[in-house]
Parts: sequence; structure tokens; C-alpha cells
Amino acid sequence: MKKELLYNKSTLFKKACIFILLSFSVFIISCDRDQEQTADDLRGNISELRRQITGKEREITLLEQKLRDMGEPVAANDAATRVSVIELQPQRFNHYLKTAGIVEAVNEAIISPEASGQIKQILVEKGQSVKAGQTVARLNTSVIENNIEEVESSLALAETFYERQKRLYEQEIGSEMQYLEAKNSYKSLQSRLNSLKSQLEMSIIRAPLNGIIDDIFIKEGELAMPNTRLMQIVNLDDLYVNADISETYLPHINKNSEVILRFPVYRDYEKTMHIDRVSNYINPVNRTFRVQLKIENPGGKIKPNMVGNMSIMKFDVDSAVVIPSVLIRQDIQGHYVYVAKPGKHESYFAKKRYIERGLSSEGKTTIKEGLKAGDLVIDKGSNRVQDGEQIDLIK
Repeated sequence: MKKELLYNKSTLFKKACIFILLSFSVFIISCDRDQEQTADDLRGNISELRRQITGKEREITLLEQKLRDMGEPVAANDAATRVSVIELQPQRFNHYLKTAGIVEAVNEAIISPEASGQIKQILVEKGQSVKAGQTVARLNTSVIENNIEEVESSLALAETFYERQKRLYEQEIGSEMQYLEAKNSYKSLQSRLNSLKSQLEMSIIRAPLNGIIDDIFIKEGELAMPNTRLMQIVNLDDLYVNADISETYLPHINKNSEVILRFPVYRDYEKTMHIDRVSNYINPVNRTFRVQLKIENPGGKIKPNMVGNMSIMKFDVDSAVVIPSVLIRQDIQGHYVYVAKPGKHESYFAKKRYIERGLSSEGKTTIKEGLKAGDLVIDKGSNRVQDGEQIDLIK
């Protein structure tokens, strides 16, 4: 019966093709001989040929259905589509929450002068690396320096007078009031000198941390005051990645939750880490809480304010039927995949299997119904097979 059906199918198909070719040949010859055929005649001939083709295709479809009912593959062995399969086994499934985070430098500062004055000298350039304590700019200190010289001169005289009054007082020659006045004058000038030296020190602007001069906002000769933005310094060695998460997910996320971090601008960057800090405060405006990662940045390729994609693990399942999401298709009846079913004589054919999907994450989907452990899901070549078509498994 099988051989008869295959023979009928093959013979019928060949006859149909020959018939169609002959019909087209006659049609073309007739067109050459009769150039005066009307457009209605041509449309009629085309419609007749289409009806014939449709009839033959219907007969082929009926023969193919009979083969399927017999459990036989439709295609001939030499026309089998080569595919690869995935043998399903229960596996662990991790479900992730995806969100975007913003990079922030752990060590970053806007440098401002502590005293008012004219910018006398800027000693660094944009992009230059500096060390903590390194002098980056100086204010004009000529007035302070002159005051220091004046006070130092007065202090020397006051010290001499104080020492003399002290000796006289100890010898009970001088009065106590003269001694106390000399002492007060001496101490007062000492305090003033220390104050002027502190002002002089504040006019020297130093880097507060190791880093890179990212920007300079003022030029030499301009007036600077406290809280004036002079320059920005940033250290790229250690960074934070901050993300705001809806409070709905608060029960599922904690300090040790696993995170997969990626940066869209660096396709090869992917690191698995754990949350470093979870905020204890819910933002009343957008009902979110903040999670924070701390990452190392060798080479400094990650920059502050870059966007990073965070996949935060919500929960995991120890045993589930999981397939790549890309293999799932959909028609009017629902979602389906193709599985490889064994036929006769060690052959296989494709079988459409409707499924009920579960959770999806990181390109994988759990299957609630329709598939079980041991099923062979068609992977490579799944877009080229049809239900009932014979396939050849790639070993």
C-alpha cells in the first residue's frame, strides 16, 4: 500500500508537471500564430491553467495525508531536511528582572577654592592624572605674603620685649601689668601669623584624591571664591551602578541577589556579581527603591553616567523543562514547536507540538504542557520543516 501510494503520488506529480508544461507550450505557440487574441481570451486561458494546477495540488495533498495517517514520512529519503535536535532534560531555570542602571564614580569631586582671590596659576590640564595632595592651582597671594612679612617683623620685636619683661618680672623688678601686656602682644601676633599662614595655605589648591582632571571651569586671571567650580576630578578605578526598582519586587531582591551586568556599548562585556547595597528607603514620588552594584574598572573604559543593563535574579527553579525561546512559533491555534518523532526503518519525521508556555528569561522559556523530558525538539532547521515531513538528524 505504501509503495503504491508513493508511486501514485510520484507519477501523478510528474504527469501534472508534463501536462502543465505542454499546456504552456501550446498556449505560447497559439499566441505566436494568432497575434489577434483578445485580452479576455488570454485571461480565460490563465484561469483554466490555474484551475488545473489547483486540482493536481489537491490530489497531492490527499495522498500526503494518507501517508501521514499511516505514520509514514511524506518526503522521499533523498529529500529529507537535515536538522539538529535538543533532547529535553530537567534543568535549573533562573528568572531575572531586567532594568537599566546608571554608572556613578565612587570617588569624584568638584574642586573649589577655600579663599577668595584671583587665579594666578593653573598647574594641570584636562585629562591629566593627579595624585592626592598634588597642587593643581594657586591664587594670587601677594597681599597675604606682605602681611606675613610685616607680622613676622613685629613678632620678633614683641618676642624680645616679652622675654625681657618676663626676666624682670621673675626678678621682681618689673611690674606684673607690663609683663602681661608684653605676653598678650606676643601671643596675639603669633595667632595673627598663624592665621595668615592658614590663608596662604588655602590659596594653594590641591587635589583631594587620586584621579583624572576631567574638566576645568575657570581660567587664569579670573576671580575665584569659595563654592566656585574650579575643576572636576574623577577616579575611574571603582564605580557604582545604581538602579531604581519598583517596590513590587522588594520581597524578591536582597543584598546577595545575583545580577548579570551588561553594557550596550561593549557587546563583549558581561559579568555576574551580587548586589552590594539595597536601599532602606522607598522614594514616595515613583515608589521605587535603589539597588547598587560596586564594580572594578581596570583600564577605565566604563565611564560615569553610562547606562548598564542589569538582569537581577528574582527566583530560581531547580527542575523545569526549558527550551530556547527562539524555537517557539505561533499560529491561530496557539504556540508550538517542532519535535522529531521516530518512524519506520530508523527514520524520523517532524511533528508539530502545541505547548503552554511558562516564564521566560535570558532567551529561555519554561514549558508547562506539551513537552516532557526525553522529547527531541528540532533546533537548527526548524524554520524549514513542515508537519509530517521526513527529516534527517545531524549527528
